[in-house]
Amino acid sequence: MYKKQKYVLKNPDSFELVHTFECGQCFRWNKKEDGSYIGVVKNNVIKAQKINDKIIFSSIGEDNLEELCISYFDLDRNYKYIKEDLSKIDQYMKTSIEYGEGIRILNQDLWETLISFIISANNNIPRIKGIIERMSKVYGNRIVWEENEYYTFPTVEALSRASVNDLRSLGLGFRDKRVFDTTRNSIK
Repeated sequence: MYKKQKYVLKNPDSFELVHTFECGQCFRWNKKEDGSYIGVVKNNVIKAQKINDKIIFSSIGEDNLEELCISYFDLDRNYKYIKEDLSKIDQYMKTSIEYGEGIRILNQDLWETLISFIISANNNIPRIKGIIERMSKVYGNRIVWEENEYYTFPTVEALSRASVNDLRSLGLGFRDKRVFDTTRNSIK
């Protein structure tokens, strides 16, 4: 049963939406005209918007939104301390940390991460996002929210129904056989 929820993170430290969602670590978040981002995480559609000193999350889904955000965005980890410590290594590390000041390392679903990074081989981010979206639309579950359709990432079982040709038709190219083999080996 899907439920609508809201969670407000006040004074977020080391958390910029653009840095986190556009650094290449994830492919299910899309920027909207108002500067917010909408993504699908497990069986939840989440909207994240930074307004002044708050990040406002709203969602429809199965999971408790606050608990999901704390886990997914690694909010219990002290990134400020880690960055201060790593910045002491050398000037290159310090410059890198300053450049990506607001990156949070996402605790993404392992299955989704595995398949997404197979798809990412010798590929570009817009194309990767398109393939994952098509795959999710065909093999994932539909969630309707705010008059838009979103699709969960396909489970191992759902993706196991796809043939190599089915995967090729989604635009995977040479990656189709790798995704097919990985899926088959994961259900054994």
